[in-house]
Amino acid sequence: GLVILAGDIYPIDVVSHIPILLEERNTPYIFVPSKHDLGAAASTKRPTSCVLVRTPASDFDGKDLYDNLVKEAKAYDPTG
Repeated sequence: GLVILAGDIYPIDVVSHIPILLEERNTPYIFVPSKHDLGAAASTKRPTSCVLVRTPASDFDGKDLYDNLVKEAKAYDPTG
């Protein structure tokens, strides 16, 4: 799957271990600026720190969008 992490979590220690675990498991991840926007995108009224998007079936309509996001996440360099 693909993990989406909110960038405005405080304290950062709440999620700081997650990227390390994901890199060990070769799972792509990306950051979004707002926990409120991430929660809204996940259809919840609560701010959300992270979301896992499971790999969709090949006949899923949004598969192209998912594949593009995974490609972008794999190209992401958190050190740069």
